[in-house]
Amino acid sequence: MRMILKSLRLENFKGVKDKTYEFGKTTRVSGMNRRGKTTIGAAWYWLTSDKNYELVSNPNIRPDNIEDCIPTVTATVDVGGKEITLSKMQKRKVGKPDKNGVSKVTITNTYEINSVPKTERDFKAYLEELGFEFDKFLICSHPNVFTKDLSLKKKQDEMRKSLFAMASAKTDLEIAQMNKETADVAKLLESYKFEEIEAMNNASKKKAVEQLDAIPNQIIGLEKAKVDVDVAEQELAKADLTRRIAECDKKIAGADHSLDELRDKEMRLQLDISGITQTMNRELSNRRYEIDADLCGCKDELKHLEQTISLKENKIVGNEKAITDADAERKKIGEKYNAEYAKAFDEAPYLFDESKWVFDENSTVCSLCGQKLPEDKIEQLKADFESRKEKAKADAEEKLKAKRFKFDTDKKVELNRLNTIGTEKKELITELTKKNADLNTEIDALKKQEQDAIAKKEELSKQLSEIPSEADYTQNEDYVKLKAERDKVLADIEKLESDGADKIVTDLKVEKADLQSQLDEVNKIIAQAENNVQIDDKIADMQHKQNEYGQAKADAERILYQLKEVSKRKNKLLVEEINQHFGIVRWKLFDFQKNGEYKEVCIPTVLDEETGIYKVFGDTTNTGREIEAKIDICNSFQKFFNMYVPIFLDGAESINDEYVPAVDTQLILLTVSEDKQLKVEAM
Repeated sequence: MRMILKSLRLENFKGVKDKTYEFGKTTRVSGMNRRGKTTIGAAWYWLTSDKNYELVSNPNIRPDNIEDCIPTVTATVDVGGKEITLSKMQKRKVGKPDKNGVSKVTITNTYEINSVPKTERDFKAYLEELGFEFDKFLICSHPNVFTKDLSLKKKQDEMRKSLFAMASAKTDLEIAQMNKETADVAKLLESYKFEEIEAMNNASKKKAVEQLDAIPNQIIGLEKAKVDVDVAEQELAKADLTRRIAECDKKIAGADHSLDELRDKEMRLQLDISGITQTMNRELSNRRYEIDADLCGCKDELKHLEQTISLKENKIVGNEKAITDADAERKKIGEKYNAEYAKAFDEAPYLFDESKWVFDENSTVCSLCGQKLPEDKIEQLKADFESRKEKAKADAEEKLKAKRFKFDTDKKVELNRLNTIGTEKKELITELTKKNADLNTEIDALKKQEQDAIAKKEELSKQLSEIPSEADYTQNEDYVKLKAERDKVLADIEKLESDGADKIVTDLKVEKADLQSQLDEVNKIIAQAENNVQIDDKIADMQHKQNEYGQAKADAERILYQLKEVSKRKNKLLVEEINQHFGIVRWKLFDFQKNGEYKEVCIPTVLDEETGIYKVFGDTTNTGREIEAKIDICNSFQKFFNMYVPIFLDGAESINDEYVPAVDTQLILLTVSEDKQLKVEAM
């Protein structure tokens, strides 16, 4: 929908008695302060949105000290080539005074379309059928909607809602599947919603934290319930005594003491060998992990490059379509220009018809007596006839001249109009062609980066494939030495076990008896502290649960971290997509903290041409740049919603005629000047 404001008539509206203003595609309204510039904008917004230029709802529009009047605003607009007259009037009725002497005042707004009375509902329904969306009108038309009251949370929420309508962000599952780091969440998102996963893991973490906080106190309570016996120490003593008695039995049965030493030595050697193999395999695993991490980073870079190239290629396609459309329209305009140029004035209807002017001879005979009139009377009649004939001939020639002049004038105006449009389309085609050339250059550079990334990826994949699944232990001198030593010990053990030996067991039996006596004493102590064992079992169970809850907490925190990463990446893509719709304005929609958390904001930033840095709107000292930013916001929303409506810009004195921002809609600049009388000039 494209709406052009052709004229605006104000009657009894604030300080304007009755005035009509005409507008072009770009119009500058200038004059000293308090000359009615803002009043024009206020009238337009009151007609279309029930607000004034300051965005105050239901504003006071009545002239001061005038009771009996009906403020009226009438706009003549062009919507898609159809001229429409829209009117809004405000009636005021003062009721009878109440007992306190206060009269109730009733304000009623009435509407007309093409001079036909309409209800407010029918008025809005008519415009909506033409494509006029009231809920989107102000953000498309008023430059201050997005830049007024920026610090208010409610205002930022409204702005974010409007901006998010411009984005078609990926789903949480798609975002999670884009990165290996969020694989756990990606799997969960196949079955649950983002909020469900977050709620479940917050609940799991909370439960785990509560248990982890409670278990230490429970363990302390159990420890206090134990008797003053070191059961662990007694169990160790029992185990040691049991082991030593068993060793005596073995030795008594003929087991050689040296055989036990050899077995212990073999066990130690085996542990040393295992340590070497584990270390070597760990090094291989670490190397594999490092290369795999670099490979993942390389893949992420490739994905980003592919997405960037795709976006730019899509932009080229869009520009090419715009070029095709503009060229087609330019050709159509050319055809119209040629047709208009070929038109020739048809003078036939306006030429004097001599044949219709013949003197009536019957008029020389008296209608009463039937006799011929005197000669002097006849001559007078003929003279009068010729006078009338000459006058009619002169009038016809004058009319012919006037019609020819109007035809030539209208033809010239139309040819100029068509030529202007054709020139604009040609300039647009040139601009878009240049943009596509720049984009192709950027794409070529990105594709070079992509080829480099592919080559790096292939090299890393090759390095990863060359890493063996298991280390070559024979290359380790310590391993070879220890294995040879162990093989010798195993051979000695085998020889001793096969040969057997006579052992003196007398001392062993005495030793065993002494050990058994000690064991009996230890068993008595353990029996006394049996309750301690049960308590220790409970403590061990709690410690096991403590580990389980610790793992549950870690698992929940891992999922919650991945959810934050998904949310951050989604928000980043969302911001990037929204900012693609704007020219010099970039939106900051999320404020990320050092702890990884973020809060929702809505802050417009403007490109500072001198520094090349985006500054927060209002922080820049370049007032003209701020005005360009306001227009950029309105123009961008108009493009997205396909609703082109007039933009009224107050305080436009910093924009001169040569540097008026290029927009796709009608622009009305309200400018403070030295002019004592209000001037309305089409540019």
